[in-house]
Amino acid sequence: MNVFFDLDGTLADTDADIRLAWKAAIADLSLDCPQFDSVFVAGPSIDEMTRTLFPELYSEKLVSSIRERYAAHYDNDGFPSTKEYPGMIDAVRAIKAGGARVFIATNKRYRGTLKMAEKFGWNALFDGMFSGDMHMDDPAIGKMNKTALLRFAMAETGSTPEDSVMVGDTENDFRAARENGVKSIGVKWGYGTGSESPGRWVDSPADLAPALLAQ
Repeated sequence: MNVFFDLDGTLADTDADIRLAWKAAIADLSLDCPQFDSVFVAGPSIDEMTRTLFPELYSEKLVSSIRERYAAHYDNDGFPSTKEYPGMIDAVRAIKAGGARVFIATNKRYRGTLKMAEKFGWNALFDGMFSGDMHMDDPAIGKMNKTALLRFAMAETGSTPEDSVMVGDTENDFRAARENGVKSIGVKWGYGTGSESPGRWVDSPADLAPALLAQ
């Protein structure tokens, strides 16, 4: 079995640091966004959230500017408020001990993903890490949304729809699973609303390994 884990809202509570970096980026660009706190969700890509927050101003240039300013803040803050969800990494270890390969597949920028993995000591645990922007400078691949990212990660790891599972917290994750013919499990401790449609939900990290290994 190959298990692909979302990061934000699934492995770790990253919301506070992401929001601070977004607000700093918006301030740097002198943008007005009074609805930020009520609309913003950690998890979707910078492109998707820019479209949500600034539908009238949306452009590739604006996305690029926000990404640049966001990176300047987020990559250098050391993630002071980010916390692993209690019991989640133990669940990943149990899943791996049960014979599965475990990977991260995230919309988080690749540089931030690697820095966070280093901080929390995930490098020795996960069998690979994939991010939507990891090949954005390669014209043959470019920036990947979650569906394309999961497809890419599966190809890179020799995974098939039949032996793969996506674990996440928002519709972004579950849509990617459906569009790749992959089963999905939703975690209720993340940033989802509860109205999403995974294959099944789990209530706590302690429930995750039994749910996966029973498949």
